[in-house]
Parts: sequence; structure tokens; C-alpha cells
Amino acid sequence: MDMHPSDLCIEFARILNSTPSVVNGVCLATRSRTNIHPVVLGRKAESFMFIPQAFSFENMDKKGNALCLGETVILQEEINPFLTKLRQFGIIVTAVHNHWLFDKPRLMYMHFESIDQPLAFARKVREAMKVLITRDVYGNCEYEKKVIMGNPGLCDEFNDILGGAMHTFENGICTVMKLRNNIKPVVLGRRGRSFLLIPQMFTFESMTKDGRALCSGETVILQEEINPFISKLREHGIIVTAVHNHWLFESPRLMFMHFELIDQPLAFARKVRDALSVLTTKKVRGDC
Repeated sequence: MDMHPSDLCIEFARILNSTPSVVNGVCLATRSRTNIHPVVLGRKAESFMFIPQAFSFENMDKKGNALCLGETVILQEEINPFLTKLRQFGIIVTAVHNHWLFDKPRLMYMHFESIDQPLAFARKVREAMKVLITRDVYGNCEYEKKVIMGNPGLCDEFNDILGGAMHTFENGICTVMKLRNNIKPVVLGRRGRSFLLIPQMFTFESMTKDGRALCSGETVILQEEINPFISKLREHGIIVTAVHNHWLFESPRLMFMHFELIDQPLAFARKVRDALSVLTTKKVRGDC
């Protein structure tokens, strides 16, 4: 986070009942769907990685219209009602898919975008989200080993290995965030640098006494990098859970890869660091 949110950013987040921040110079509003309590690979998965809702706006023109992006975790039965609402408001649905495997309940994710005035976009999304259920939904956790909290020092080391720009350790959940700033995308004809477009995020949680935790990761990835990166992840036994787009009408073509493993966090971080070494560091600019 690199500056204080503007009044517009704060109001954008307030409408969406989210927390405002500025990441890479872009207003980002985030929250977790805490009524969903998933289990992944037999362990509780309560980090933002698994139950996110995130929204951003950037590159505003003289008329007050900006590139507005959104994503949410969503249950299967909610998909079509939410799709219907978004389309009624003219919002472009860009992807509906899984991010993870071996998850209970089945977690799906929806991504959407629009050129709009930020507060108008926020109100439309807030209205659409009224179709999402608010009751608690639990996965069936059969993992009986006692979960321990880990410690902040371990999270610091995890972050150092992965070269994160920011990291947090809360309630036993370590989250590391960074951006692939060498990728300069254009979406709907506008240059974008939102965390939603060029993210890298890594977490560990639900650690047990043997020092192993539910470790997960995701990265934006270029098409030509996909198979070399997959090969590296699989050499290390990391489970690749999804490879897909999140957005439409973007240049270069942005793909996203998600992966997971029950592992010791520092071992997982070193494996991922090795796999990330195949990704290009040269600047890649999209065409307007």
C-alpha cells in the first residue's frame, strides 16, 4: 500500500462495504465473504485467497469514467442470479470458473469489468450482490489434527523468500502480496495497473504440529510462460488447480494460474520461488 485513499476511494469502498486501500497507485476495495467457511485439501481455508471480494477503479477520464474491475468468490447456486443482475446493469462478465481443487463447498469465482463512473459501478455491484446468500455455509472438515497458530517470524521468512511487497499475519494466516509490474496491460482500451490485473499472492494457514500448512498461490502469467511454469511446479509436486483468464479485451493476453499444497511453508516458498524464476522480467506492454 503506497498512499492514503482519496475521498472517492473511501466512498467507493463504503458503498461496497469494503476496506479501502491504494496499491500500485490504484484504489482497491477488499473484503472477505466470511459467511463461507471452506475446507481445501482437508483443512480450513479462511484466507482472502479463498473467499475474496475485490474491486478497483483507475485511469479516470475527464467525464469521470474509469476502468472498473471486480471479482467475488461465489457458490454454484448463486452464479446465474448474479450473472443476470450484472448483465442488467450492463457490466461485462469476463470469467466464471474455479480457482482451487479438492474444496468444500465447491468454490467458484466471477470476474467482471466496466468503463463507468466509480460510484455508479459500486452501486450497481452492491445491488447485484444482494442475490448472494448471507447464511453461513460450511465445508465438511474431516481433518482432525490440531491446528496451531504458527508465528509472525515464520511469515516474515515466507515473505522474504518470495520477495513480497507487503505481507500480513493475522489469526494464523500469512498472506504475501506483490505485483508483476513488468507487465503493463491495457483493458478496454485503457492502461491498467490494478492489483486485480497483475497479482502475485501466496498464503499459508491451518498449520499443524508437524509444521505443515495449507499453502496456496496465484500469479498472473503470460501465455508463453504457462507450460514452463507448470513443469516447474509439478517438478516440486505442487498441485496446479487452475489455468485461465480473468479478464476480457486486454492486451497482452493475461492468464492466471492457481496452485496449492500441504507443505512446510518455507519449503513451499522455496519451491515457488524456483518456479517463478522461469517468468520473464522484461517489460511487456499492451497495445492500446
